[in-house]
Amino acid sequence: MTPTPKAKTLGAYLRAARLKAGLSTHQLAARAHINQSYLVKLETDQNHPSAETVQRLADALRLDEAKLLQFIGVKPASLLPAPRVYFRRKLGVGAQEAAVLARLIEDYRQQRKENPDHDDTKDRVP
Repeated sequence: MTPTPKAKTLGAYLRAARLKAGLSTHQLAARAHINQSYLVKLETDQNHPSAETVQRLADALRLDEAKLLQFIGVKPASLLPAPRVYFRRKLGVGAQEAAVLARLIEDYRQQRKENPDHDDTKDRVP
């Protein structure tokens, strides 16, 4: 979803996307697991979010996270190696294990897109 190509700031872009999605600030804040007053400050460009917060908002609004990250000066993920390559280099796993790890992440992302309100913190193993 592209809210508006004319949005010049992250705040304007977020606000347009939220309104297009038909969400209140309270609803979006809950989906993104952030404070509502913080979201309002982001939408009015009073605060500068972390990359993690931007990614949460992108997930909650089903937006391209690379586009949002560019607003805060983060280079697009396309400059990073493919997940399988990264896992092999960083974790030293074999090609087959790297493929399994990459697939798990793809499945998780798809699940989050299909059910953005699901609280996956309850699924974590202590």
